[in-house]
Amino acid sequence: MTGASRARMVVAIVLGLLGLVVVLQNFQQVETNVLFWRLSMPHIAFLGMVFGAGCILGVVLTIMFYNCRLKDKNTV
Repeated sequence: MTGASRARMVVAIVLGLLGLVVVLQNFQQVETNVLFWRLSMPHIAFLGMVFGAGCILGVVLTIMFYNCRLKDKNTV
């Protein structure tokens, strides 16, 4: 494992732990309006869903960007 990939892994772990700490500190009920629905849920569930969606979106965008770069390299 190179130094850059090890540094990225450490940064990802630290950010993941910080996100987990923030989520675990919020247990109160909140009301959220999503389009035409009003949802009442614990803040921890809402933050967890937003954090999870952000992680999934980050992975999907990274894969898409990597595939585009690979395709551009092969065509040149």
